[in-house]
Amino acid sequence: MSRRGIPGLRALDRLAPGDRRAVLLGLGVMVSAVVIIFGVRPSYRALTDARERLAVERGVLARELQLLESAAVLPKHIEEALRKTAAVDLRLLEAPSRILAEGQLTDLLESSAVLSRVLLREIESIAPARGTEPPPGTEALRLSVSGESDLEGVLTFLDALESGLLLIRVTGLALEPVLARPETNGDSQSEPIPTGVVEFQLIIESYLITDGAAAEAEPVREGAQNT
Repeated sequence: MSRRGIPGLRALDRLAPGDRRAVLLGLGVMVSAVVIIFGVRPSYRALTDARERLAVERGVLARELQLLESAAVLPKHIEEALRKTAAVDLRLLEAPSRILAEGQLTDLLESSAVLSRVLLREIESIAPARGTEPPPGTEALRLSVSGESDLEGVLTFLDALESGLLLIRVTGLALEPVLARPETNGDSQSEPIPTGVVEFQLIIESYLITDGAAAEAEPVREGAQNT
């Protein structure tokens, strides 16, 4: 078929050379846009997805290779983790009830006070601090402890609590020196004299293993003892 038989081409022939060139250029731009939208973009999207999947698979492969390389030392790491878990469990209180656990903690405080030359006046249970949660599998025990001693005795008592086998956290401490007024003949302006005695009040926290945690801890302890 000749060009003169096609209506669109006949219309182009009637245009001026400049207009014909502009029309052809516009048609070329439209064809390029259609090719990009329906051809290049889907291909580019598919290529991007393939690259992302390849990167993910490479990461999985790298982790699997690393796991295979550590397979020889993995049992040692597991054994060490079990020993650390058993050591932590040994620092927590175990008792059938909260009251008995507080009794155990009170006995420990009293024995530490005797060794530190501290006179305990009062030990009472107080509510946990608001907004704080104990570690999973445990219940927090919070006690207020007041007493007196010299400064060295108080420091020794604090060190015995924080460095002992049982996990005890001192969360509050208040100290006040005990002063004595000398006996004078009605002179109320005499200066008080330090006696060397310090009154203190502590807020301490310890943790009781709950039933579920205690049941899980027993196999760990048995494994640690067998090793």
